[in-house]
Amino acid sequence: MMTGHESPWDLVGERVRAARVGADITVRELARRIGVSASHVSQVERGIGAFSVPALYAVAHELGVSMHELLDPPEETKSAVAVSGPQMHSYKSLEEAGIIQRSADHPSIKLSAGPRWSRLTAVGEDGAEFLEVVYAPGATGSAEYIRHDGREYGVIVTGTLNVEVDGRVSTLAPGDSIVFDSTLPHRFWNESAEEVRAVWFVRDRLGGGATLHG
Repeated sequence: MMTGHESPWDLVGERVRAARVGADITVRELARRIGVSASHVSQVERGIGAFSVPALYAVAHELGVSMHELLDPPEETKSAVAVSGPQMHSYKSLEEAGIIQRSADHPSIKLSAGPRWSRLTAVGEDGAEFLEVVYAPGATGSAEYIRHDGREYGVIVTGTLNVEVDGRVSTLAPGDSIVFDSTLPHRFWNESAEEVRAVWFVRDRLGGGATLHG
């Protein structure tokens, strides 16, 4: 499994609270909109709780922020910025320019009762995400359904992943790939005894804040 800079939930919680206050939404109202209890939102904002994948999508949507605004690691852990061609002469290496990112620098976060996301770009891309997603073994098929704008592309690297898209269920083995419209209800879970690693590309059709995979 990849190592990297994990975003702690106390940092994510601070960002959720700042965005919520900035949007002039109460804890109770945000909880109502995303379908969780007010105490759960409060726990996340205090860094003692974590959102599930669907709840995190819903929070980003309701507060009008992108996923990477909520999940990026602290500023002091960032080692590169993405630059365009004309700026390349200012940088001594591809790592400095944000073109290459080493495995130890991938920002990551573990979602409540869900996968671990590791972003494979130095900074958040505008309108897209390139990710490694790791699913722990032993899930029972109770993963929640997710729907969001965009289109996603994935390939399984190791392990066997259970998938359901728009009511159709299948199993993906290493090397198998999947492409679908993210507005369709979908869910992913790992019933096997081994960890699953997959690589995903998620494109935000609307061209706004990029979304992540569940």
